[in-house]
Amino acid sequence: MKYKFFAVLPLFLAAAAAYAQKPVLAAVTDIEDDPSNGLEMCRSLFNEYYLSELTTHTKVNMLDTATTQKATAKLQLKRGADLAPDEVKRLCKELGIDALCLVKMSRKEKNTITTTIEIVSREGKPVGTVSAKMEGVGDTDAVSSKLAAESAKILRKYKGIEESAGQLDSFRLEPLPNTVTEIK
Repeated sequence: MKYKFFAVLPLFLAAAAAYAQKPVLAAVTDIEDDPSNGLEMCRSLFNEYYLSELTTHTKVNMLDTATTQKATAKLQLKRGADLAPDEVKRLCKELGIDALCLVKMSRKEKNTITTTIEIVSREGKPVGTVSAKMEGVGDTDAVSSKLAAESAKILRKYKGIEESAGQLDSFRLEPLPNTVTEIK
């Protein structure tokens, strides 16, 4: 009995360690988003929800917002303009991260808010893009959860990390949107 326990223990510990690891380090910023589009509060709320979803539910190591904002200020990156590849490289080097999630929001027809996240490697090359529409601020939680799951897949693929069956199953769950609050 004791030998069976010690034979199975390493397998169990290896499986637990593989599932629990957070090998990707990334940051979220809205530096490229137009500051005059009137979506500051919605964007700020979304960024924090998205960051939380990536950290807690999809198990990706993320830097906090304050650290990212300090680095963008230190590097004097211009708000509202697309970052050049060399600016992305400098920011990623300053933060010590593998990738950057660039959040942009725009208001579309019938006040629908489109959120687009471009994931860029530390080399400044686009890795992937995810996008979703929100009918109102009440959709923030559902949309951030969906985009975080999709972003985590892209980040892991970029780092060459295979996803476990449990992770894949959790990503298949589609959150239900909540359109209680509408932005007008």
